[in-house]
Amino acid sequence: MKKLGLLALFFCNVLYCNSQTPLLYGLLRTSTPASVQLGTLDLLTGNISTANPNSIASSINLTGAALDLNTNNYFFITQGGSNGTILTLGMNDGLIAAQQQVTNPLAPSYFDNFRFNTSDSTLYGLARRFIPAAGGQPGYGELFFASIDPGTGVVSQISQQSITDSYSISGNAIDPHQMIYYFSKSTVLYGIDMYNGQIYTSPTLSYPEGGMYFDNYTYNCADTSIYGIIRVTTTPPITAYLGKVNPTTGVVTRIAQTPLQYNTYSVNGSSTIDPNTGIYYYVSSLPQGGVGVIGISISTGLLVSVYPVSSVAGVQTYFDMIRHPSDCYNAEIVRPSSIDGGAGLLPMLVSNTKVYPNPFDDFLQIDSQELIEAYALRDAQGKIILEGQALSHEIQLSLGQIPSGVYFLNIQTNHGFESIKLIK
Repeated sequence: MKKLGLLALFFCNVLYCNSQTPLLYGLLRTSTPASVQLGTLDLLTGNISTANPNSIASSINLTGAALDLNTNNYFFITQGGSNGTILTLGMNDGLIAAQQQVTNPLAPSYFDNFRFNTSDSTLYGLARRFIPAAGGQPGYGELFFASIDPGTGVVSQISQQSITDSYSISGNAIDPHQMIYYFSKSTVLYGIDMYNGQIYTSPTLSYPEGGMYFDNYTYNCADTSIYGIIRVTTTPPITAYLGKVNPTTGVVTRIAQTPLQYNTYSVNGSSTIDPNTGIYYYVSSLPQGGVGVIGISISTGLLVSVYPVSSVAGVQTYFDMIRHPSDCYNAEIVRPSSIDGGAGLLPMLVSNTKVYPNPFDDFLQIDSQELIEAYALRDAQGKIILEGQALSHEIQLSLGQIPSGVYFLNIQTNHGFESIKLIK
């Protein structure tokens, strides 16, 4: 393992709030011979291991994977049957707990680009199908928002009508608080209302600081933001940056002006964020050969760690579809269904609020130019610690009872909302 500086070790030791070893889960695979195993990366030691030495599949679908910490299961889709087979693996032993052919009673369709939503414990993704046309005319594609039951393999369409005709293999993200699923098609970022499958937002991606693609993105529950990789060039040498997107406006901004040192990556959403440390992880090719798991600070956009994936007996080994177990764990729904009176998403505001002291001890003062309607304090996993309603420009919170760590304060006004990072 190559470790850069003491920053990552400090965060892991101080801010990881439980006794469990910080791990990343993913699929270890080789092409010759074809094998797939559930693997773990120890973020303290850099050790990559597997509980089950035997291969459980010969291929994987690179458009989706999910981890359910409630049941300690990892899900992915492999080849098998006309639409693939969804496998459920035990996180502790790496063994197959269930495997079911993916089926869609409503229409012949594939199920791709899926993630686990921690706020309602459901696997969501995109069901796609191709409709051939008669008379030699070109056919067309249809795309529906859908869910899947991994115990049966049955896909249930949520969208009553097709959203669009296709999607880009750029990643996906779920906002479990607002119940919005995000995916891309070309230059458009689609936000789908997870209650009814309808288009909620569909801004065109724009790059004020330069860029052509926004790939490998994922949602961070800690600060309610979507992070990914901004690709500026399409031909070698690739220039790329860690960035974030405003899902309401589509504006993509760089976290740092320094390009990524490791600039090759999979565009399929094989990324995850450790909310305890604020580190974005992705997989990249290494100059010396092979691949490695790369850690980038979401605060600075700079390199924090490199974990090489060792080859076994000279056979190139890959580590795909990585997921962090604390990613959005125990997130809570904030926006109810429209049937229940749910409101639309509010725009993100430029900060008009002073919050002090920061870091804080027992008390936190909030002063806003806008009239504060409601507030919510979340921990690093996105769980609400304290919330309330107010019609005031000034609020004082008594927080002596909460443990030390990183928190995020969400403030709602009639003009929008703000998210402010805090440290106790």
